[in-house]
Amino acid sequence: MDVKDYLKQVYDYTYWANGRYLAVAATLTDEQLHRGLGHSWGDVHATLVHMLSSERVWLGRWHGEPPKGHLDPPDFPTIASLKAAWAGTEKEMHAFIDAQTAQDLQVIITYSNFQGETFHVPLWQMLMHVANHETHHRGELAAMFALMDVPHPEDEVIQYFLNLSGQKKF
Repeated sequence: MDVKDYLKQVYDYTYWANGRYLAVAATLTDEQLHRGLGHSWGDVHATLVHMLSSERVWLGRWHGEPPKGHLDPPDFPTIASLKAAWAGTEKEMHAFIDAQTAQDLQVIITYSNFQGETFHVPLWQMLMHVANHETHHRGELAAMFALMDVPHPEDEVIQYFLNLSGQKKF
């Protein structure tokens, strides 16, 4: 399997798993959604907005549009508004990956973080970072759901592949 095919599968899994967590978040009360639980970005809603925001930041960098900052949680007052924005980002991310060649994925991209530090990283490593970042924050969301006694789905990658192959539905 080449890097591009691998990345496509990684992002298919990422959006499958994210969708499962967004579905749980859609069942929460406003109080639960915004309850400060001491994890990540403070609450479920802000963590989800941060996840979307990070995708937008990286896509902007790859398109030569340096980000000015992260998205603001109040701009996404409901899970429905967040899901709608994320659907567009997912479509854009898939289109971006589809447009890359094997050579494009090896190109070193220069970017600056929000602290003004500059780095030089191959595109494929940046793409892997974004997917890994989502996994990290889903783990934090799982902890927040558990602290509130809210059932939440498993999202390990093997479950995705078992689901995809029809061996087990999750």
